[in-house]
Amino acid sequence: MRILQTLFRYLTWPILFFGFSDLVIVLAASNAGLLPMMGVLVGAIGFSFLAERILPYQKAWNSGHNDTVRDWAHALVNLTLNRAAVYLLPLFSWMAIGGGVWPHDWPFYLQVILAVMILDLGIATAHHCSHKLAILWRFHAVHHSIKRLYGFNGLMKHPVHQSMETATGVLPLMLLGIPFDVALTLPFLAAITLLGQHSNADIHTGWFKYLFANAQVHRFHHSNGPRGDVNFGLFTNLYDHLMGTFHYVAGEAPSDSAEVGIRGEEAYPTGYLAQLMKPFQRH
Repeated sequence: MRILQTLFRYLTWPILFFGFSDLVIVLAASNAGLLPMMGVLVGAIGFSFLAERILPYQKAWNSGHNDTVRDWAHALVNLTLNRAAVYLLPLFSWMAIGGGVWPHDWPFYLQVILAVMILDLGIATAHHCSHKLAILWRFHAVHHSIKRLYGFNGLMKHPVHQSMETATGVLPLMLLGIPFDVALTLPFLAAITLLGQHSNADIHTGWFKYLFANAQVHRFHHSNGPRGDVNFGLFTNLYDHLMGTFHYVAGEAPSDSAEVGIRGEEAYPTGYLAQLMKPFQRH
């Protein structure tokens, strides 16, 4: 069992971030269709849950906190919104600057990396603004109301905030004329990345944690203490290094439900419909 736990400690995140993501890219490059890519995502979800049970960061976070049905509802709605945004891209191809400046002659893999970097910058910027502007925070607070960290937390977002973040990341890609097959990888890569970013597996990622936005660094973002306004990136920590918002200190990440959530709003609604309505209510 110890050998198995050691393997999961060091390999869980690379398998999720590189292994499953690479499968998505290969399938998209070969025009395999949507169903095989959905199969990879389902496999990533299953692997993420398995890792959390073999090597939990906090055992208590593997148990439902009356949030399982709600989190599935958030996940299904937000995955649908992500895919819808991608399928709208061809309709806006006329917006491409100068008829499209996308580097179509690049290898497919490099085009995906470029798309991910642009998407990451847009989403990280929107994410940061959501912590600074009250009107945006009202919608983003849904995501921060969680009382445990596990794989599905990444998709627990208010649809309004999800749409805003997606639009901020996708609009530059639309203007550049991103090809549909490259764009098709993005919602799957984002969903897989979110699994590894919010995972309850006790992963160790070495120097990777300074470059990629995995669970080791993202847990600090969900702290309800003064250190919470850090680590905004989705795929990478490059934005945070540029903006001075990167933070990591070994052994100081939140490790209890009392350390996550929204300080002063412990009674935040927990039901799906109640969370949808919360931002529109007067404070």
